[in-house]
Parts: sequence; C-alpha cells; structure tokens
Amino acid sequence: MKEKFYYVIKTDGKEVRRGLNPEKKFDEISEKNPDKEVTIAWRTKEKDLIL
Repeated sequence: MKEKFYYVIKTDGKEVRRGLNPEKKFDEISEKNPDKEVTIAWRTKEKDLIL
C-alpha cells in the first residue's frame, strides 16, 4: 500500500529528515540542535501541514 503522507523535519529551514514515524527522530534532532529552530511538517501530494 502506498503511503498517503510522510513527515519532513527541518532545522533552520533546511530539510534534515523525512519518513513515516517522526516520534524518535524529532526529539533526537532537537537535542542535537539546541540553538536551531526545528520544525516538522506532514506532506501529502495535495498540501503541507506545518506544526
């Protein structure tokens, strides 16, 4: 089954990770980059949801 969405994690606007299960990776990337803005977005073919 093809996935309908995936996440993208960015630090200071630069994409550093994408995939399907962001729980562990978001915390890991945030801890490694305490002085940077870390954002996450869920992408689909139609739109992005940015949190």
